[in-house]
This record gives sequence, C-alpha cells and structure tokens, in this order.
Amino acid sequence: MTHHRISILGCGWLGFPLAQQLVANNHFVRGSTTTKEKIPLLEESGIEPYFLTLDPRLSGDDITSFFDVDTVVLNIPPPRVDNRVAVMQQQANELISYLNASPVKRVIMVSSTGVYGFKNQDADENDAHPAETENGKGLVAMERMLMQGLNAIVAIVRMAGLIGPDRHPGRFMAGKEVEGNGEEPVNLIHQDDAIGVVGALIRQPEISGVFNACAREHPTRREVYVNAAESLGYEPPVFRDSSPRPWKRIISKKIRETTGYSFAYDDPASPDLFR
Repeated sequence: MTHHRISILGCGWLGFPLAQQLVANNHFVRGSTTTKEKIPLLEESGIEPYFLTLDPRLSGDDITSFFDVDTVVLNIPPPRVDNRVAVMQQQANELISYLNASPVKRVIMVSSTGVYGFKNQDADENDAHPAETENGKGLVAMERMLMQGLNAIVAIVRMAGLIGPDRHPGRFMAGKEVEGNGEEPVNLIHQDDAIGVVGALIRQPEISGVFNACAREHPTRREVYVNAAESLGYEPPVFRDSSPRPWKRIISKKIRETTGYSFAYDDPASPDLFR
C-alpha cells in the first residue's frame, strides 16, 4: 500500500473517524478542529492536531504547515449565516490561495446531494435541476470554484443523507407528525460507506471529477423511518398527508464503477443498518 500524507480540514462526525482509519492504515494524518478541547482526542488517535477556523478567512495554527502534504480532504459544513453563498465563495477563494501555494497534489471535497433540486427525478452527476436551498447553492459555487481554480487534481464527493453512530434514522422523526404520505424515496449513506468512498479516492489519486455517494436502494421514507423507530422501541412517525412530497432519487453508479468501491450498506431499510 502506498502511504500518503493527508490533511483533513474538519475532523467532525465524518472527518474524525476517517482520520482514525487512515492512521490505522499507516498514513500520516493532520486534522483540524474548531474546538480546542478536541485537540487531545486527536493526539490520542495519532492525528497531528491543528486548531483552525475558516470564517471565511483561515486562522489558527500554522496554516502553511497544515497544507504541507500530498492530499487534502475538505470536510467543512456550510456556515450558518444569512449570506452563506457569498461567504462560501469567500471560503473557496481562501482555500484556493493556500492550496495553490502548497505542494498539495490532490484535493477531495466532501459536498452534498443537496446540490440537486426536488423535481421528482433521478439525479446523477449530470442532473440539470439546480439547487433550491442556500446550502445547495453555496456548495455548487464552491465546487465550481475549486474545480476551476485549483492546480491540484480535484474530486468532489456529493454525500447523501449521512447516518450511522449518533445519527440513527429511528431518532430523526420518532413520534412526530410529518408532512407527506412517506412514499417518496430516501437517499442515505452510512458513515462506514462515506469513509470507504473517500478512502477509495485517496488510494487512487489520479481520479478526478464529481461523484454521488449514496446507497443503491431507495426505500420509501415511511419504510425507513417507521422501521428504524420501532427498532429502538420508539413511537413511529405519523404521516399526515395523502400525497408524497417532491422527491429525487440519487444515482451513485459512477463512484462504484470508477473506484471499484463496494458499499457495505446498500439498503437503508435493512435491519443490519439499525444495529
């Protein structure tokens, strides 16, 4: 196995276990956090910790050193501000400035399938339905700027709804009254597969482009959330309307064919996923 030098900007719910797995595979890993109290936790896991914020300028520990690696994974959530599209464009410009001044050869951006609108359609990477939310619009802008502005090879991973430890689907809507009849398809990906997809891209640094990452199966929202709630002994949600909400079905064939990665959890309604 080729050992890489990797920095992960954002060691949160997804970035931290990704960093831990990379360390376990003998890669050199630097990881950033916006919480100083988390620094010891990163150190204990063999991750070289950095306290960094992107607000929208980068500030904190030695930024130049953080980017002195082969590969950078950008795993930063959209900011919770009113003018988030403009702020995310500023963030992208800041990252481009530092990355192009560094030896980084590969950048992987964790994005979201929120870039696709809900028009009752299948959505692959060429879907023409534009984002409808400010988060989605900001992510589209960042994706485009990074793809066009970076000297490094860029891969964008558009993650479906993330589930896994501390994000059990049974807790999302348990006992609630929710809109729609629950018959629309869901788009979910387990944390293990999200990590697996990024890991597959790290192992194949020549791969570039935009990729959806989502379980192959798309059970109904009713099936997933009722089964998941009952698996925890919770009251299932109540779907109050007679018609489904607008939906999209995320197609993730490209990531499988390009990387060869095999998903561990391809059916979000499987009882194994709820354990």
